[in-house]
Amino acid sequence: MRDLMKAIGRAILSAIFLVLTGLMLAAAKYAPPLVFSFYPAWSRKALAALSSVSALLPIALWEVLAGLAILWLLYTFVCIFTRHRGFLNWLTGVLLAVCVGVFLFTGLWGLNHFGPGVGETLGLDVREYSKEELIAATNYYAAQATQYAGTVQRDEQGRAQFADFQTLSKQAGDGYLSLRSAYPQFDGAVDPVKSLLSWRLFSQFGTTGIFICFTGESCVNPDTYEAWVPFTMCHEIAHRQAVAAEDEANFCAYLACMENPRNDFRYSGAFAAYIYCNNALAKVDRSAAASIWQNVADGVRADAQAANEHYAQYEGKVQDAAQKVNDAYLKAFSEESGVQSYGEVADLLIAWYLQKTA
Repeated sequence: MRDLMKAIGRAILSAIFLVLTGLMLAAAKYAPPLVFSFYPAWSRKALAALSSVSALLPIALWEVLAGLAILWLLYTFVCIFTRHRGFLNWLTGVLLAVCVGVFLFTGLWGLNHFGPGVGETLGLDVREYSKEELIAATNYYAAQATQYAGTVQRDEQGRAQFADFQTLSKQAGDGYLSLRSAYPQFDGAVDPVKSLLSWRLFSQFGTTGIFICFTGESCVNPDTYEAWVPFTMCHEIAHRQAVAAEDEANFCAYLACMENPRNDFRYSGAFAAYIYCNNALAKVDRSAAASIWQNVADGVRADAQAANEHYAQYEGKVQDAAQKVNDAYLKAFSEESGVQSYGEVADLLIAWYLQKTA
């Protein structure tokens, strides 16, 4: 009877946390002016506090905690059979932990998915663009990538070689520090990005980086192709700035890279912007995309080709399954196009180009 009452209590607590989570989501959807008058700033401050603690460790705290949680889960499950502990108690305990996790995720960071977009907060005119505007923007970013391609070190195959991971991780936040003077919404923490210990697993999943709001940690897969590393670091820091949408985090990463005083970051940002725009252009005019491709610097082409070869080795059923899970998560939080929203950064890049050249 005691075990049954404990299980019922956990089930009731789980329901309470689910209801509270639902109320937060409803408020974000139906009263956005009220919620987002304070939530993004609260989110950045909370994440900064968590980041200041986790930054004391040189490794990703969340990976350690996740490992311990998995071990505890397995241990308690085995105890069901070895010590005759109730399965219902174990199940409701897991349910309560999940519900508390969802509640904390939503309260700390998740609601940012429903807030005003970066385009709106930066005053960009994001709309449907003509093919000519897309071509012009692609040419602009191709020229930018070509400009910085010659400023970074390269190996014998012409591929970019940047500073080591730890050095880059400490420099990645500098671009956001520079952006703050014009855009105060980038006042979140810029603590160093961390390398993933379980990078082999993430490579199989096709994941180059991850942000964990519970610890405020921005983490990057060290197996990420070199030319993308600085950009990816800035992308994960963007999430710590309360930027939730993937396309918007990509755009913020570009801005931060270009504001960084180091050419490793500027090249990585310009390279990424060109690739995103070129991919979008190739869908509507392959001939125009091919023409621009032929005119970029050899180093840009070398990096693009090497990156494709690098990631091709991980393609398969595991990566497809991981992409489906990520797609479901993004759509659940109002990113209707799911993982395809990574390509929508082109819209923001075009808007930025038009504003800069107006």
